[in-house]
Amino acid sequence: MRHVRIDSAKEPKGFFQKRDPWGHGLALWILALILFVAPLSVSSLRHVRLDNDVESWLPEKDPSAADYLWCREHFPEDETVILTWEGSVVNDPRLPILVGKLTGKEDADGEMRGGLPYVKSVLHAGDLVERMVEFGIDQKTAIDRLQGTLVGLGRLKVRLTEAGREDLSRSQEVIVSGAKSIFNIDLEVQEPIGHWEPNENDEAEFHRLSDIYAMHAESDLESTDLGGHDFQITWKGMASHHELRDAVSDWIQSVTSPSGEPLVEECYRAVGSPIAVVVALSDAGRAEKNAAIAAIRQAALGSFVPETDLIVSGRVVAGTELNNGVIQAAWNPAATNPLKKSVILLSGFVGIVFALISLKSLRLGALVIFVAYYAALLGMSMVPLTGGSMNMVLIVMPTLLMVLALSGAIHVANYWKHAVWENPKTAVAEATRMASQPCLMAAFTTSLGLVSLMNSDLVPVRNFGLYASIGCMISVCMVLYGLPALLQMVPLKRVEPSEVNPARWIWFGNLICRQWLPIGTVTLVVAVACTIGLRYFDVETKVIKYFPESSQVVQDYQLIEDTLAGISPIEVLVRFNAQGQEDFGFLERLEIVRKVESSLHEHPEVSGTLSLASFQPVRKKPGDDASVREKIFFNRRSNQTERRVKSGDMQQAANFLTMNRLPQENGDELWRINAQAAVLTDADYTALTQELSDRVEEVIHAEPNIDHVVTGTVPLFLRTQNAVLESLIWSSLLAFGMIAAVMVWVLRDPFAGLISMIPNLLPVVAVFGLVSWFGQRIDIGTMVTASVAMGIAVDGTLHLLTWFKDGLQRGKTRQESVINALSHCGPAMWQTSAAVGVGLLVLFPAELLLISRFGWLMATLIGAAFIGDMVLLPCMLVGPLGILLERRLRKDPPSADCDSQDEHEPEAIPSHHLPLSPQHAHDSRYVG
Repeated sequence: MRHVRIDSAKEPKGFFQKRDPWGHGLALWILALILFVAPLSVSSLRHVRLDNDVESWLPEKDPSAADYLWCREHFPEDETVILTWEGSVVNDPRLPILVGKLTGKEDADGEMRGGLPYVKSVLHAGDLVERMVEFGIDQKTAIDRLQGTLVGLGRLKVRLTEAGREDLSRSQEVIVSGAKSIFNIDLEVQEPIGHWEPNENDEAEFHRLSDIYAMHAESDLESTDLGGHDFQITWKGMASHHELRDAVSDWIQSVTSPSGEPLVEECYRAVGSPIAVVVALSDAGRAEKNAAIAAIRQAALGSFVPETDLIVSGRVVAGTELNNGVIQAAWNPAATNPLKKSVILLSGFVGIVFALISLKSLRLGALVIFVAYYAALLGMSMVPLTGGSMNMVLIVMPTLLMVLALSGAIHVANYWKHAVWENPKTAVAEATRMASQPCLMAAFTTSLGLVSLMNSDLVPVRNFGLYASIGCMISVCMVLYGLPALLQMVPLKRVEPSEVNPARWIWFGNLICRQWLPIGTVTLVVAVACTIGLRYFDVETKVIKYFPESSQVVQDYQLIEDTLAGISPIEVLVRFNAQGQEDFGFLERLEIVRKVESSLHEHPEVSGTLSLASFQPVRKKPGDDASVREKIFFNRRSNQTERRVKSGDMQQAANFLTMNRLPQENGDELWRINAQAAVLTDADYTALTQELSDRVEEVIHAEPNIDHVVTGTVPLFLRTQNAVLESLIWSSLLAFGMIAAVMVWVLRDPFAGLISMIPNLLPVVAVFGLVSWFGQRIDIGTMVTASVAMGIAVDGTLHLLTWFKDGLQRGKTRQESVINALSHCGPAMWQTSAAVGVGLLVLFPAELLLISRFGWLMATLIGAAFIGDMVLLPCMLVGPLGILLERRLRKDPPSADCDSQDEHEPEAIPSHHLPLSPQHAHDSRYVG
C-alpha cells in the first residue's frame, strides 16, 4: 500500500509520539509501569504451589469421577507409602522394629510416643494373616488369600539337581544364555531367599531394638516355607507376560548338560515373599511428602533392611517424584553438570543466543529477549495471583508464552529495521503500525486456539487454556507497547542495508515462483502421507509413564509388579438393597461376594483381590435336606457375624463393608472388593474394565436386588485417557473453526479463507500422524500442542498475507507480491522458528518425559508450520489462493489516497529492490 507524504506539522501523531502534560513521552510511562509490575510478579511466583493429583483431573460431574468420589466417600482411603524388600516374609524379625520406628511405642498413659510425626498408621501382611488366623483360617490359606495384594510370589525359583550344583555358575550361564537365544529375554540371577538373621556386627543392636519394640513382636506365625532353591531368576515384565513366564519355566526345567543330564529339578514360584508394608501418612506427612518419604526410608534402613533391597513406592511416591521432576526441570541444585541444572533455563538461554545471532544487534536482541521473558513472567504470575496451582501441563506455559512473545517481537524488530532507513523519527510508530494488524490477529487466533482447550473435561487442560490465552494477550501487549516503548527510549545502532533486504529470500521467492507446482505438490503429498499414521494414534495418562524407564521410580514399580502385586487398584462395589438383604442372610451375602472376588481373581490381568470374605472361613448355607438344628445354627452364626462386623468389633471390616449414606438409597449395603492390576503393562484398560464388570454380572445377574459399580484408578485412568483423546479432537476442531472464521473475515472471501487454513492445519495433522506412526503416545501435556501450534502457524500466515496483499494493492503481479512478502517476512519467520525451535529441542534431555515430549514435539510442529508458511503457502499464493485474492482485490475500488498518490513517491517501508539514498549514508548511526 502506498502512503501519501504530508507536511510534518499536520502529520497525525501516533501513540508513541504523544506527550503527557509535563512534556514526557508516553513511552516513559510504559517503561515505568513495566519496572513497577516486575517485582510484584516475581513476588507472586514465590507463592506458587504444585498440584499433580491425577484423580482430580476430571470434573466432579463426570460419571467416572462421580463414581470414584462416591466410592471414596463410603470407603475413605489414606495416602499411603508402600515398603517392601527382598526376602521379606510375614514373620520377618525386622517387622516389629520397623513398625516401632514408624509408630513409636506405648507409654504409661497408653499413648504412642517416639514414632514419626509423618505416620498415621502401619499395616503389613503379617497383621492381616494374624487376624485371619484368629477367625479360624489356617496360615497357609491366609497367605494364599493375600497373594497379589500384600503378599507376592516373588521371582522364579530354581532348584538344581546334583549335576547342576556341581558347577553352579556354569548351570546359571547355560540358563541365561539359552533364555536369550530362545526367548530373547535378559535374565537376572539373584541369591536364594533364606531366613534373615542379624550378623555379628548388628546382633547386639538388633536385640536392643527388639526389646524396645517388643509390643509389636507378639506373633505366633510360623516361618514361611519358600522351598529349597539354589537361586532366583527374573526379567523385566515377567509378571505381565503369563504365557511367556510359563514357557520359560517349562524350558528351564528341561535344561540339560552337554552329556544329557538334567540340571534343574524344579522351577517354580512360591507365595510368601516379598510382603508389603503399607504406611498411612498423617496430616503432617501429606503436607510434607518429600520429608515423610525420606523419614520412612531412613526408618527402614535403621531396621536392618539393606538399602539395595529396599523399595519405597506407591502413588504418593510417584506423585512426589513427578512434582520433583517438574521443579528440577526449572532448577536442579543436585545436578553436577551445569547444562543439567535447569533444562528450562537452558532452553531459554539457547533461544536467546539464536535470537541475538539472527537479529545481528546486541541491543535490539536484548530488548526482544527482555520483552519475551517479561511477557512469560507476567503470564505465569496470573496463576498464583488468581489462586491457581501449577501442574504438569502448566509447567510448559512459560516456554509457550516466551515463544508467542518472541515471535511477535522479532517481527516488530524487523519492521523497525526496515522503517528506520526511511525515517528514523517515525520508525517506531511506522513499525508498530505495520505490525499491529498481523500481530493482533495472530494473538487473537492463537488465543482462540487456546480458549478451545477450555472445552476439555480435564481440569489441568482447561486451566492451561485459560491462563495461556490470558498470557497470549499479555504477550501481544508487550510486543505492541512494551517493545516500541523500549525502542523509543534506548538508542540503537542501525544495521547494514544488506541485512534489511537479504538477497537469499529474493532468490528463494524466485525459485518458488518458477517451480510452485512441483514444490507444492511434493509438499502436499508428503504431508498427506504422514497423516496416514493417525490410525495408530494413542494417548497416555498413567503418571508412571511420564518417567524414563531408567528412573528409580519406574524400576521400583517394575520390581513390585513383577514380584509382589499390581499397583493400580480397581474397586468393585457390590450393592444389596433392602430387599436383597431380606432375601439373603449375611453369610449368604458374604459368599456371593466371595464368588465375585474369586471370579475377579481369576482374570489374568488381576494380580490379587481382597474383600471382607477374605477374612472369613467359607460357610455354605445348609441345603434343603439339612436338619433344623443345622439351619438354626447357620442363621445364628450369620446374625452374630453381622452384628460383630457392623458394630466395629472386627478390625478392617469398615474398609470392606458399609451402608450407603445417600438419602435416596438409604439402607443399601455396600461390599467392597479391591483388585490390583499392573500399571506398567500395555493392557487395554477398556477391555479390562468391561471384562471385570462382565464377570461380576455373571455371578449376580439372576438377582434383581443386587447390582455393582466398577471404579478405582484403572477406570479413572481409562476415562481420563478417553477425555484426553476427546479434548484433543474437539479442541483442535474448535480451534480450526474459530481460526478459519477469522481468516475468512481477514481475506473477505469464505473460499479463500478456508484454503488459507491448509498450510496451518496440514503441518499439525502431519506431525501427529508421523509421531503416531513411530508408536509415540500423546500425553496430557503434549495434547495442548495441537491448538497452540495451529495458532502459531497462523501468525506467520497472517504476516505473509499482509505483505502479499500489500504487493497486489500496489499493482504488482502475484509472483512479485510473493517475492515481496517473503523478503519482508522470511527473515523474521526464520529467526523466530530457529530461536524457538532449537530452544525447545533443548528440553529433550529432561528427566521428566512430559517436558521432554513437549519440547521435541513443539519444536517439530514449529518446524512443520515454518515449512507450511514458507513453502506451501507461497506456492498456493502463486497458484489458486493467489488468484482468488487477486480477483477479490481487483473488485474492491482503490482508496482515494492510493489514487492521488504520485506513483513515483517512495514507499513508507522500502521493498527489497529499493536502493538507499545517498543522504542515508550520512545519517547518525544511532536512532531512538
